[in-house]
Amino acid sequence: MKRSLTWLMLLVFFCNIAFTQDVKVFDITLGDSMRIRECGCKIVESAYKSGLAVKRNKWRGLAGKNPDILKMYSYTENIPKNDKCFQRVGLYYTEEPTPGTTEAEKLPPILPANNEKVKLIYSEDKRPGIADAEDIWIGIQDYKVTGIRFYFNFHNADSVYQALIKKYGKISTKKDYFVMTPAGKRKDYYEAKWQFPKLTVTFLSIDTNQIGYSPNDTPLGYLSAVGSVTIQYILSDQKKDGNKL
Repeated sequence: MKRSLTWLMLLVFFCNIAFTQDVKVFDITLGDSMRIRECGCKIVESAYKSGLAVKRNKWRGLAGKNPDILKMYSYTENIPKNDKCFQRVGLYYTEEPTPGTTEAEKLPPILPANNEKVKLIYSEDKRPGIADAEDIWIGIQDYKVTGIRFYFNFHNADSVYQALIKKYGKISTKKDYFVMTPAGKRKDYYEAKWQFPKLTVTFLSIDTNQIGYSPNDTPLGYLSAVGSVTIQYILSDQKKDGNKL
């Protein structure tokens, strides 16, 4: 009886160690509070939806007219000199300016990121080598980092897959897919998943979906040259839906 109890305690101990390792991705611990700073930015005025600043004459406006001035936040820090920062994408940020006057308060205040997905940007010496394509994205829920997605060149799919096997162990499920090009050529790819009580890891050898989380990203389909890894953490105190669809 004592021996069985000892083995059970050891099993729980090593499972706890494995679980602690599972929630760590790069230098981020999923489920922890969001402490990553936002990249430096400024307010930009434009007469066009380009995000480029324009020089306005106080009396005549632009080109002798009084244009409808658009404003947005524009990031001045594209790559941090050290460590990392995040950038938001979408309305009022980098892509979609809003009409208004010149008062800064017409734009929404810069609040802490929450219940949204943002780009994670590392300094050149800190960028993870395994994420060698496209942007890295993180999801924030209840002011905690609950997910991360990164992309890799599809030629490196096997090495990324083996790295995940080494970190997470035996896969839970694996499915094969294919997509046809207009020329009739078949491209095969596969999806592998690791399922844990509070963590789901999804690997796509070729990701045919849109890149990132921006609604402006175009689905890649058969043109895709990247694969992806998505790691999603489930908060233990996640609210239950008392009025489901």
